[in-house]
Amino acid sequence: MNAARPKILCLTSHDLDLPEYGAVIRVRSIFRALQQTGDVRIVLAGAPETFARNGASSIGGFELLETVPFHRVKKFSVAELWRNEFDPRFLKTHKLQAAAGDREKILRHAAESDLVWIHSLRTANGLGLFRWPHSVLDVDDVPSDLAATSLAGIKNPFRKLRDFQRLLRWRNREKAIAERFDAICVCSEPDRRKLGGSKNIFVVPNGFAAPKNVPRRNPAAPPRVGFIGTMRYAPNRDGVGWFLKSIWPLVLRQIPDARLRLVGAGSEEMGKLCLNVDGLGWLADVESEMAGWSLAIVPLLAGGGTRIKIAEAFSRKCPVVSTKLGAYGYDVSDGRELLLADAPKEFAEKCLRILTQPDEARTMAENAWQKFLANWTWDSINAPVAKIVEGVLRKNAALPA
Repeated sequence: MNAARPKILCLTSHDLDLPEYGAVIRVRSIFRALQQTGDVRIVLAGAPETFARNGASSIGGFELLETVPFHRVKKFSVAELWRNEFDPRFLKTHKLQAAAGDREKILRHAAESDLVWIHSLRTANGLGLFRWPHSVLDVDDVPSDLAATSLAGIKNPFRKLRDFQRLLRWRNREKAIAERFDAICVCSEPDRRKLGGSKNIFVVPNGFAAPKNVPRRNPAAPPRVGFIGTMRYAPNRDGVGWFLKSIWPLVLRQIPDARLRLVGAGSEEMGKLCLNVDGLGWLADVESEMAGWSLAIVPLLAGGGTRIKIAEAFSRKCPVVSTKLGAYGYDVSDGRELLLADAPKEFAEKCLRILTQPDEARTMAENAWQKFLANWTWDSINAPVAKIVEGVLRKNAALPA
């Protein structure tokens, strides 16, 4: 091991050169924090349709060692069906697997590295290894949370039973997660407790880049309400659909000329579903767009982890109305940094409260801004990331050869 400058192998399924969205921002920011400690090299591994590198030697400013496509497992054998239900060591959890030759290449790279940092169980399991050597797993979405929140919105009894079985499967697998990696990092203290709260589980919170200057806002007239997030992520798409169907008409009843601005890949089509909605797609200059918003919404009903869109709105001093799930994992209170609501009528009322009471909205945005600076800038993750790396390196240096 090179104690002065360790070699760090980072595995992810996210193409870090793609337009920014939550998971890409987190992965890139953590990998940059790792660069403060060691020499970072990347392996891009996942479903082949999610990336096409064409022989590139770098990704997101990092050295790219390998691009490993996973193949889809079309059908389980009888034995695999049983293991999928009951065996926490079963690894074909997403029906995506690397070829044996690719897996061996990754294991050789891991053996030549002092530390392996893996983003997501999907990536770790797809590479077919249960116990990873000198490793850290980043779990930004607890899988059982995704299953549980999806289950809550299902009415069909057969689908409900199927998704309840999926929830039980993930809870069973998560009981074994601490023994698979030297350290695990999650987005929040509640997530740490959900995974058992063992000593090798650490919190590395989501955040956003601190602006160079204090944000200056210029809300447009008529007022603009905004949402930012890729519509290729089902919880975003479903949450915006719920807002359009159940909440936005109530807002327009009181403020008929208000505009809803949707920013993110795939939002163009959703902009056609309702009156006074602009689907803008991906934007390079989100800062200028958000400066004109009176309100950012986070109407999420499903999903896991903490939402970077909350930290982003706080970093722009943009007032926020969110579901409780949307603000999950952030130390915030209703009426202090943002407004919270889960029922459509209440959510609409709180949007109208922001739009019609700008002084209160500014006060909450200022409270959120101060909390953001203290807790949720990406610079704040350097210390916890370095502590995790140091602990894993020290642990493995002490192990017998």
